[in-house]
Amino acid sequence: MQAKFTIQYGEFAVAQYLSDNIKNASVFVPTSAQEKGIDLLLYKFCSGVNLVNTIQVKMSRAYRHPNKRYQNMLWFNRFTPQDNADWFILLGLYAQFPSEPDTPSKAIRWEEIMLAFKNKEMKHFMEEVRFKSDPERADKMFGFSFNSRDEIRQTRGYAEERDMSAYLIENRIKEIENSFK
Repeated sequence: MQAKFTIQYGEFAVAQYLSDNIKNASVFVPTSAQEKGIDLLLYKFCSGVNLVNTIQVKMSRAYRHPNKRYQNMLWFNRFTPQDNADWFILLGLYAQFPSEPDTPSKAIRWEEIMLAFKNKEMKHFMEEVRFKSDPERADKMFGFSFNSRDEIRQTRGYAEERDMSAYLIENRIKEIENSFK
């Protein structure tokens, strides 16, 4: 019998990013669906010790709004962060359209944008997900908007728009690399 294994695109993209950007570390994919809350293991062997970070991945495709303030918007369902995940990576997949009009569709490039939260940060973030019109009520969704990979803002699920660029994975990769247990 041939072994068959698949992985969701979001998990693949995060695994590839971490593999490319964290030296001397490997990414493992749990093959059992029994372990809730863990999508990837980031592993490093250092000074005779096995070090591991557990990662949960959430993914959204981008909704394009070319005539609005932000061209791309990501939507996520509110969720309860599991205690067993060290990091939560929110990934958005969006189309990078060429600037020239009438460019063939095959010239469109697909890109990812990722936000990284520690477990405690994600729990705090989820507690803050509220309706703008009624901050006493929890919103069932939250969203981020952006025009480029350098800046991203939370535009749904908080009383006011706020800059979340500090959570972009590029800005946290050293912290992830140094957070092994």
